Amino acid sequence: MPRTSSAKTTSKKSSNLPSESKEELLDYLRQMYEIRNFEDTLYRLLREGVIKGASHLYAGQEAVAVGSVAVIEDRDVIASTHRGHGHCGAIGNKHAKSEKARQEHWNKMMAELMGKATGYCKGRGGSMHIADVEKGNLGSTGIVGGNIPIATGAALAEQIKGTGAVVLCYFGDGATNTGSFHEALNMGSAMLCGLPVVYICENNLYGMSVPFHDKSVQCAGQASAVKDVADRAAAYGMPSAICDGMDVLEVKKAVREAVERARRGDGPTLVECKTYRWYGHSSSDQRAYRTRDEEAQWKERDPLTVLRNKLLKLGIATEAELDAAEKKAVKTIEEATKFGIDSPYPDVSELYNDIYVPKNPQELASEIKAEKNYLPKVKEIEAEVRKVANATLPKVKASEVKALEAKFGMPIKTYGQALVDAQREEMERDDTVIIMGEDVGLYGGAYAATRGLYDQFGPTRVIDTAISEAAIVGAAGGAAMRGLRPIAEIMYIDFLTISSDQLIHNLSYNRYMFGGKTKVPAVVRTEGGVGRSIAAHHSENMEAMFMNVPGLYIVMPSTPYDAKGLLKAAIRDDNPILFIEHKVMYSSVMGPVPDDDYIIPLGVADVKREGTDATIVAYCRMLHFAMDAAEKLAAEGINVEVIDPRTLNPLDAPCIAKSVRKTGKLITVSEGYPRCGVAGEIVRQVMEYRFDDNTTGFDYFDCQPVMLSGKDCPIPMSEPLEDACVPTVEDIVAAVKAIV
Repeated sequence: MPRTSSAKTTSKKSSNLPSESKEELLDYLRQMYEIRNFEDTLYRLLREGVIKGASHLYAGQEAVAVGSVAVIEDRDVIASTHRGHGHCGAIGNKHAKSEKARQEHWNKMMAELMGKATGYCKGRGGSMHIADVEKGNLGSTGIVGGNIPIATGAALAEQIKGTGAVVLCYFGDGATNTGSFHEALNMGSAMLCGLPVVYICENNLYGMSVPFHDKSVQCAGQASAVKDVADRAAAYGMPSAICDGMDVLEVKKAVREAVERARRGDGPTLVECKTYRWYGHSSSDQRAYRTRDEEAQWKERDPLTVLRNKLLKLGIATEAELDAAEKKAVKTIEEATKFGIDSPYPDVSELYNDIYVPKNPQELASEIKAEKNYLPKVKEIEAEVRKVANATLPKVKASEVKALEAKFGMPIKTYGQALVDAQREEMERDDTVIIMGEDVGLYGGAYAATRGLYDQFGPTRVIDTAISEAAIVGAAGGAAMRGLRPIAEIMYIDFLTISSDQLIHNLSYNRYMFGGKTKVPAVVRTEGGVGRSIAAHHSENMEAMFMNVPGLYIVMPSTPYDAKGLLKAAIRDDNPILFIEHKVMYSSVMGPVPDDDYIIPLGVADVKREGTDATIVAYCRMLHFAMDAAEKLAAEGINVEVIDPRTLNPLDAPCIAKSVRKTGKLITVSEGYPRCGVAGEIVRQVMEYRFDDNTTGFDYFDCQPVMLSGKDCPIPMSEPLEDACVPTVEDIVAAVKAIV
């Protein structure tokens, strides 16, 4: 795929007549007046208390939004920033094919900022998260720079799908000092020889109160020793351009060249628009970091005035025609304001709507019924494998595998092989499924969980990335929003701390914040746990941290059978899913794995062993410890029931509660830390579960639940210390004996 050399250009003004028609130019002016009046109205309503919360006003930067959006087509998309009213206004106008549609667009914008039910996002997103995903606006984000990986992932999706669409990604100068900026631009430039994305920096000279480079108040700080953001493009091997962000036609020219380059397959461009915001960072900002003289100088170059003067000077329009464009804009915003004020607030009964993509009840029931056809034979074979292995983690020799397969007629595979099978089958079934991450391609994954897939599906389906966790997860989210089903591998769960902004604020929240108008069907595969003496940065169990996040499913398989069936179900699901494996189990746990195209429904626990004396709930590696403990207890006449929840969110609380009603006792087993851990959440949901007779799970506890967990210390490297960090089989046996 051809690439242009890295070069920075500065667009220069031309004395030639604009190529745009008079109608187009007058509409650009009207659009800028609409944005300006929208922002001025917001400022007034914020001061009056009609609008609540934070609003970061776009006034002064109108030429960037209008000029750049004028270049793109209906198939193209944008990703916006926290100062995104102008972008939303411009792209909404582009898709409005009538005056009525245009008014409805501004009505929805104003209603959204007022938190009304008629807003674009049903009042859930507000100023910093406004979006119209259905019309190509992937939304704003309140995290500075947080939208840049999303835009990059969206561009990846368009490239893989072959749509020819281009993504415009907006951000301010402040975002250029964040990790997301560097990771995403590097990914956009390097991935698949360059993605169709235009990175547009609206350099309004200040990141909140800190000057980017030049300053008029000498005691102010400085964010960058480099004057031009465009200079940074060379580090990523992409071309750049600087344009006058106060001149709508200069912006349009610079962005048009970048869009044309992206559309013909030459990769991304960084366009820096030099602009200025009229208001402070937010409505409470007193702007002490810049002088009033500086503000006055910039306001002499108001983008509205620049275009008006140009149209008058070139004889394109009269003063009356320019005034008419302004009056239309004023009227549009006045009507939008009235619409917003008159609109109702959302009903509080809708509070929980659109957090997750709901599962069809009939489909779920069918999946549960289908899995019951496999479970009896699978459990029989698993019991035989444990018997032959004679160890806590069931691993058998190659000769024993052959004997077991001959006896039962079902393949015996490792946990890791089951994961490879699941991904292969789903990629064969659905060409929108891709894998992306560090070392997932030629290397086959750090734990061989993608081995052989690169050879079968090639570099556009199994994509090796740079070490960029935030960009990997964020790009997976953007690609999912644009129609792919990405599987993003993060080598160790410890590294998710780097990408938690993307996982939480974008993948998990976008559906809800954008009014249920998008889906983010991305799977983030990762692994955790102790057992390899690699210390605290590569051994944590962090599932409890992410259980705190609404909108995110968490899956933790314990057996090869579960690993394949759950991963296939996760890939097909329309919700973002954190799929956590255990590093020790890839090659050390073996079991039956049907060749059939089976899935295990999410949110359905498995009673691994039935019993009457106590209920043990354990998952992932600890499930095998619990099963070993159950055998030892059975030899002493104590019959325990062992439940594997398989998914922690959604949690099958009814299954566990029904078991506790039978046994009266509950022991939870987890490798995670004790404080704010998984055990506490399991106990809470079981206690609160209400049966048909109106009793609760709490009513059936005969004694206090026992919560076995990892120790309250970072994971040490030394093997004996590491072993002491998590529950043992003996700990489980002792806990049961203490309460039975």
